[in-house]
Amino acid sequence: MNGKKRHTGLWFLPGILPAGFSLFSYRKLHGKQKRAAADVFFCEALKKRDGILVPGALVKNGVIGAQLKDRLDGALRLYRASIGKFILISGTRKEVKFMKMYLLFRGIPQENIYEDREGLDTFRTMKNTCSAFPGKSFYVCTQKLYVPRTDYLAEAAGLNAHAVISDSVIYQSRHKDRIREYFAASGTAGGRVYQWTGIRL
Repeated sequence: MNGKKRHTGLWFLPGILPAGFSLFSYRKLHGKQKRAAADVFFCEALKKRDGILVPGALVKNGVIGAQLKDRLDGALRLYRASIGKFILISGTRKEVKFMKMYLLFRGIPQENIYEDREGLDTFRTMKNTCSAFPGKSFYVCTQKLYVPRTDYLAEAAGLNAHAVISDSVIYQSRHKDRIREYFAASGTAGGRVYQWTGIRL
């Protein structure tokens, strides 16, 4: 009997150990945040930077999702307050297309909108930005949930950037977002910089 109990306990280890490591990694990453994230609604207190970065998010049937809309509206607020000189939009080709239209329709000059159509995940967005704008500083408009990982990935990519909170509503997908962010952040803090399938910061 004792032998069977020990065998049963060992059988659970492959599931328990990864779960424990994921929790440790998640807490490690979200505990790394060394500063209070700024909010775009109080942007007057922010120091000026070179640019404003907007990572892509859901665009479905030609309609920009609530999170992406908030990021774009946050970028508009920073730009109009002269906190950044230009806006860089990054994501898939479809996302960038509709993001650009959104900004143009709201009066942002085309020459002050830059595109990264190869920002297929957050880390690649940071790397592409660092390569295209060496030495430039950025604010990254994103949701509060993603701030720790955004700052972590920017630093890992060598980009001088800080995330700013752009939330204006409580999102319907918030529970699903938290679960996805748990796995994405766990992998990132564990030393593997990757995006959980379907997650866009």
